[in-house]
Amino acid sequence: MASPNNTSLPQPNNLWLHGLIMLILVLLVNLAQTILGVCAIIQFFWMLFARERNSGIAHFGEGIAHWLAVTSRFLTGAADERPFPWTAWDSPDGDEGKQST
Repeated sequence: MASPNNTSLPQPNNLWLHGLIMLILVLLVNLAQTILGVCAIIQFFWMLFARERNSGIAHFGEGIAHWLAVTSRFLTGAADERPFPWTAWDSPDGDEGKQST
């Protein structure tokens, strides 16, 4: 018996295309985790020698974390909105790829 609070999302129009996109995103998630690990190592050595955080690496890490969250929601079926590269890069602070000067 289904609970009354259980809301089901509609099925994607083309389930095979959705599955292909999911497969591509799983590969990209693995790549992103590798890149995030390399950034963490670089940030550690940066802090070790410079005695301060590299703000560029920190901002990049926030962007990757946001992308991983959006991608996870798509992969688990919690959302139908496709993440980057099918949509614009959406940074966590909402500047959508704008460069700060």
